[in-house]
Amino acid sequence: MPEDYNYYKDEYESKDFTISLATSSDEEEYSEYYENNENRVTTESSVKLPVSLAWKNLTYEIIDPKTKKQRKIIQNVSGIVKPGELLAIMGPSGAGKSTFLDLLAGRKDPKNVSGSVYLNGRPGNIKYVSTYVMQDDALMGVLTVRENIQFAADLCFPTTYTKSEKRSRVQNIIREFGLEKVADNKIGTVFVRGISGGEKRRCAIASQVLTLPKVIFLDEPTTGLDSAAAYNVMNAIVSMAKRYELTVIASIHQPSPETYALFDKLLLLGHGKTLYFGEREKALTYFDKLGYPCSPYNNPADHFLKLVNSDFMKDITEAEQHITNFSISFSKSPNIREINKQIDDSIEKANGNYSDGISKRRTQRYARNFLAQTFILMRRSLTNATRNILMFWIRVAMYMCLALLMGSTWWKVGFTQISIPDRFAAHFFSVAFLSFMSVAGIPGFLEERLVFQRERSNRFYSVGPYVLANTLISIPFLMIISLSFSMIAYPMIGLHENIHNAFNFFLFLFLALFVAESMVVFIAALIPIFVAALAITAFANGFFMVVEGFFVRRAAIPKLLKWGHYIDYQKYAFEAIIKNDFVGLTFNCDPDPSGQAKCRCAYGLNSTDTCTFTGQDVLDYRGYYDINLVKWALALLGLVAAFRFGFYLVLLFRKGRH
Repeated sequence: MPEDYNYYKDEYESKDFTISLATSSDEEEYSEYYENNENRVTTESSVKLPVSLAWKNLTYEIIDPKTKKQRKIIQNVSGIVKPGELLAIMGPSGAGKSTFLDLLAGRKDPKNVSGSVYLNGRPGNIKYVSTYVMQDDALMGVLTVRENIQFAADLCFPTTYTKSEKRSRVQNIIREFGLEKVADNKIGTVFVRGISGGEKRRCAIASQVLTLPKVIFLDEPTTGLDSAAAYNVMNAIVSMAKRYELTVIASIHQPSPETYALFDKLLLLGHGKTLYFGEREKALTYFDKLGYPCSPYNNPADHFLKLVNSDFMKDITEAEQHITNFSISFSKSPNIREINKQIDDSIEKANGNYSDGISKRRTQRYARNFLAQTFILMRRSLTNATRNILMFWIRVAMYMCLALLMGSTWWKVGFTQISIPDRFAAHFFSVAFLSFMSVAGIPGFLEERLVFQRERSNRFYSVGPYVLANTLISIPFLMIISLSFSMIAYPMIGLHENIHNAFNFFLFLFLALFVAESMVVFIAALIPIFVAALAITAFANGFFMVVEGFFVRRAAIPKLLKWGHYIDYQKYAFEAIIKNDFVGLTFNCDPDPSGQAKCRCAYGLNSTDTCTFTGQDVLDYRGYYDINLVKWALALLGLVAAFRFGFYLVLLFRKGRH
């Protein structure tokens, strides 16, 4: 080690921003808590002993899409991490750090994986004793630090825990991660200033390690943080790992000297090959013996990354050989023999009791049952929706302004013959505008989707409760939107003056909006890219407007597009509200400009003696003679169910990298 290396660490830890994780009294409190609750704190298994994680000749191969040949992404990597240790996986971009982390965490297709992974010397299911902390800080921005962690506790602790026990654990984890000062501050959104990046990262990690999982995987936990924030994050993790004997493995990119000093072991990867594995303190000596000494004033992490980075070598063969030389040197070193010995020893020592609770047999998947998961998610979604002005309240204001605009444009359309096209247009645009503007819900869903991915991957809950909670909580807010629009636009336009008709107008606008919202979340889940989801949703709504039957009569819609007419939610809502409005109304014909007749009825309806015709006459004349409000309402509900089921299937099968 460089002489002044410990000086940097001591100097860094003396700064005000360094976390003081525990006083002696705090330590006793945490130790007592852990001892009393240790065998209850892991919700997914009954593991009572710390877990060592070992892997031998781990290899990951894929079919190269260009050459169509097998390509090894990770090649024969071996190693072991013991309880209380932090292994840092380092290497240049493209070295395979995140891929290797995913392999250890069991997040890759086993068909492409060879080699062995051992938990306490035996094969086991890593998912039930571990948590995986993603690189993204997926948190509810309108919730406070405490609320984010508390909701996580409600989801991942079983019913054997009382409310006070869960609150106590939440308070302890807040202390452990140095978040007491900001515990009641909101995370932050585009409208609300929140906590710092380092505090946000610590909150994200804290919410996922509440149950003290035996193994913690972290995907680049310091990315995007300054050196002080990065150190605070890693220091909190290391302190917790030492205190509770947790096994921690983190991929990390370019750590500062102070952060580097926190690591127990180092795995250096290059092109998926092991260039070094062993104790962090011995890495400098190892490379020094290879002829690559590190200056006392250099950051060892930077030194190693420069050594193994071949990206800027002009000759591809030379670059590959450069990495291969380091790999061969390590394979011939005493390190690899020591690794294999430790792995073999752990296998020999393993027995049924030592690996109890981590066998391949699946244990309880979730801490809470289906209904409990649903109610907790509904409670959180309700809190999020009421506070997040981007999700609904801006939309409410937008729809109210739109209602005022429409009411002003179609002000008191009247009951004359000439007003009929205006009345049809008002109904058409009422449905079209409400449906089209549902795209405003895409950003809010995409933000929530990140939280869903993180929590689902760590088995907080299953897909069903999330979809059900999302569906149920959206209903009252969509009702508020539809009601606010209807209460303004309906009387201003001068539609059917009957409370029953006004209610039907609101009801079918709500059902149309419910379908539109369901279609939006389905598309956004299928293609979780804002611009792409926006474009596809806009195209779908545009298509439905064309085949709705307003611009082109039903009979004139080309056969090639006729199918679209019958699955068009806008068609059912539009036809329902025109029947609701027109039936029961009487319209006056226009005067005959020639004076030869009493009046002229453009629709050729009724006799010129009365100079009137009914709304039903208009509907029949235009071909709307088969509208059934009950059936049309059921059709809309069926479309809601179809899109929501599609939403469920997409979330169930589309897991992505995380």
